[in-house]
Amino acid sequence: MITFSTLAILLAAAAMLHVTEEFLFPGGFADWYARLIPPKKIKKNNGGFLVWINTFMMCAIAFSIHFADIQLGRTIWYDVMSILFANACFHIWGVSKLKSYSPGIVTAVLFYIPLFIIGTDELVLTGIIPWYRAIFSISLGIGFHIFSVIRQGK
Repeated sequence: MITFSTLAILLAAAAMLHVTEEFLFPGGFADWYARLIPPKKIKKNNGGFLVWINTFMMCAIAFSIHFADIQLGRTIWYDVMSILFANACFHIWGVSKLKSYSPGIVTAVLFYIPLFIIGTDELVLTGIIPWYRAIFSISLGIGFHIFSVIRQGK
């Protein structure tokens, strides 16, 4: 059994490593994403949205750590983790479609998928997070990525 505080810290570390892989080393995620889902019109810069969404993610993770002792922290964690699990699936899909490395694929597969499985075992299968709430979180994760693809394709 792993403590929730440990899960929360591991998620923060995984997210930082993932963003680093996408944008700093080796970087190039925005260009890869534009090849995967070409925008219908030329955009000057997608950087503002990417900065905003990643900042929001890190704030949500910080809230899950801050509220680790109450249900709110666990719920926020599972919401974020579901989005990031869907992100890992998105990276895998993109790699298979483009047949090229996706900045972020390594950390998504190595960290997000196992953390989601462990978190589901620790939080959902034990009843800390009810099944209906877990289904909502997973739907949120899938829905966010559908929204992102639609937004990118405009």
